[in-house]
Amino acid sequence: MLDRRQFLAGLGTVAIATGSANQLWAAAIKPDEASALLVIDVQNCFLPGGSLAVKEGDQVVPVINRIAKGFANVVLTQDWHTPGHVSFATSHDGKKPFETVDLKYGKQVLWPDHCVQGTEGAGLSKELAIPQAALSKSTATPPSPRPTARPRPGSPPT
Repeated sequence: MLDRRQFLAGLGTVAIATGSANQLWAAAIKPDEASALLVIDVQNCFLPGGSLAVKEGDQVVPVINRIAKGFANVVLTQDWHTPGHVSFATSHDGKKPFETVDLKYGKQVLWPDHCVQGTEGAGLSKELAIPQAALSKSTATPPSPRPTARPRPGSPPT
């Protein structure tokens, strides 16, 4: 079974390997008003230089920006953790990232500290250019703030 790091690395590789194919694919996408584009966890910690970086992961950002232009509805998600989260290796004496521990719910892969609420690493890539994004959904574990909805420019207040 793939762990999250292997999965993310695979996505980065696929995105890079299919760069020119993505241009053709993006041209073929014909979203309607009911369609939504989900942009999942394009955050600084997962980009080159981040604490849990996907190699060349930043190369997916221009593709996302290009595809997003065709969608009226865009949802951004953010992986957020509280400081000292149980999934962080630093929360377990003598443990290193990518080792596992047994917790009450089963085996847990230990991650480097990443996407900690309120840090620059938890922020979305500044290269994302999606002004029509109307919702940012946190994938935080409790106790974390609820997701915040951002009104679309020109939309009436709720």
